Amino acid sequence: MIPERGHTGAQLAYTGGDGDQRWREMLDAIPIAVYATDADGRLTYFNQAAVALSGRVPELGSDQWCVTWKIFLPDGTELPHDRCPMALVLKGCEAPAGGEYIAERPDGTRFWFTPHPRVLRDSQGRITGGLNVLLDITDRKRAERSDLLLSAIVNSSDDAIISKDLNGIITSWNMSAQRLFGYTTEETVGRSITMLIPPDRLDEEPQILARLRHGERVDHFETIRRRKDGRLLDISLTISPVKDANGNIIGASKIARDITERKRIEAALVASERGFRQLADSMPQIVWTATPNGSVDYINQRWYEFTGFSRDVVREQGWERIVHPEDLPRCLESWRAAVASGTVYQMELRLWNRNENRWSWFIARAVPVHDDETAIVKWFGACTDIDQQKRVESDLRRANNDLEQFAYSVSHDLQEPLRGISAFSELLATRFADRLDAERLEFLNYLRSSAGRMGQLVRDLLAYTKAAESDEPLEMADANQALADALHNLAGAISETGAQITSDPLPSVYVHRAHLQQLFQNLIGNAIKYRSPERTPAIHITAEQQSGNAIFTVSDNGIGIEPEYQATIFGLFKRLHASDEYSGTGIGLAICKRIVDLYNGRIWVESEPGQGSRFRFTLS
Repeated sequence: MIPERGHTGAQLAYTGGDGDQRWREMLDAIPIAVYATDADGRLTYFNQAAVALSGRVPELGSDQWCVTWKIFLPDGTELPHDRCPMALVLKGCEAPAGGEYIAERPDGTRFWFTPHPRVLRDSQGRITGGLNVLLDITDRKRAERSDLLLSAIVNSSDDAIISKDLNGIITSWNMSAQRLFGYTTEETVGRSITMLIPPDRLDEEPQILARLRHGERVDHFETIRRRKDGRLLDISLTISPVKDANGNIIGASKIARDITERKRIEAALVASERGFRQLADSMPQIVWTATPNGSVDYINQRWYEFTGFSRDVVREQGWERIVHPEDLPRCLESWRAAVASGTVYQMELRLWNRNENRWSWFIARAVPVHDDETAIVKWFGACTDIDQQKRVESDLRRANNDLEQFAYSVSHDLQEPLRGISAFSELLATRFADRLDAERLEFLNYLRSSAGRMGQLVRDLLAYTKAAESDEPLEMADANQALADALHNLAGAISETGAQITSDPLPSVYVHRAHLQQLFQNLIGNAIKYRSPERTPAIHITAEQQSGNAIFTVSDNGIGIEPEYQATIFGLFKRLHASDEYSGTGIGLAICKRIVDLYNGRIWVESEPGQGSRFRFTLS
């Protein structure tokens, strides 16, 4: 049986008669790649299965040793054709039994195969050629790789992965199952899964198996299971039916996750939530919480007492119905803006007080709570009753308005007679000074001086009542400009005394600029007025930032202030020097304190007699 060279597999002719023809037809019909060579390894025959497997049509008589285009060892090393298994057997070597190789087709695709080469001999035992059968094992290798990958995933999983048959008998057990339950594979495979189930939960397994037989999947079933040492674990189970190639359910795959720590945390959170609600329900404020998107999910008992609503009403109609209609749009806008930006929410609003049948003022404030990654997980808020405070503020405003009206009336009513006294005193001094003796002239000067001081007192009193007013909008004011304006107004006194005024760069603060100018003007004016007779006035203005506030300091080298007077000098009509040398009405520092109080600031003095003073005040 010697195939002729130079023909394709379909054109082969044999010289061995009908037997050879039948041999050829049989090889062409089988779906396994087969090819033959002569004693030198040149191809003399190949079947159609060899063409399909190799992805090429070999050249009879010229292709040598194998039908494949390229061959590789399992580690990826390319194998020369003259060292392929067929070449080895034709050279008298023994080909590796059961060897696995990789072949590459001309189009770049690859496949796994095992060769089975055999030599052909004549009647004298001489090698006349070879015959090789190539078995395609690509699908098997893929399955093996998939199995290995799946096994690696199963064994590396942090979850216990267990398989069992439909009778509940364990068939596989991964390393995490051993870590979780304490049993080895040898101790579990072949035994019933009920070995893990506490006695009071044994009825769960028949129910689970019944669902699996119907093809149902059990998702995140939370239960209790028992370790080898007897300790009970909180477990979350996910169980899926396993089917054979025909779709028949033959068992189940179970993933068991230890949720003991999660359950402990949940219990702690429930206890914490219960404690929070008990505390919140005992508070006089309205306390509430909201989800990250701003939906209110809890309001404490004080809310229901204040509104008289039931919990169902709040769930169905919300909290907006008791907010004053004038405040509601602003309230909603502010809350939505806070939720969108994640910033603190705060505003004053009126809520309907069912018990007193009137609107009451509250200050609402909410802060976001973040997780470790700065995401908002909750909003905590409170509404504090400030109605009494609002009433007091309203009363104070009315009192201030009354005081201002009184001061205006007094100043208007007093200024007219004072102008008369001043005018007639001047006429007396001008027209009749030569007719008055020294004593009468002294009395006249007393009269003129007193009238002048009275006029200044009226003007300062009016300035005090209007110290908290301003027509300018409240905005960031440049302290450097306010200081410049004050120095401009004090230019005469500065020039007359030769005072040296210096300053550091000053910040901007959120006040009316006129108020800041008045503060500088009064403090610098006082420093010039209460200068030491022994030295030229030197005044320095500085500022520093501390805890979100600006602390301004006006330092001088004047006469200083005795310690016992430093706490009282900011009172109305407080004067430390009654002599004409240091004239004044005692209202200037009171005006400064009233302005600083308006901005919730503080003003004080640090001084030593003869060593000058440092007047300090805070503004935000």
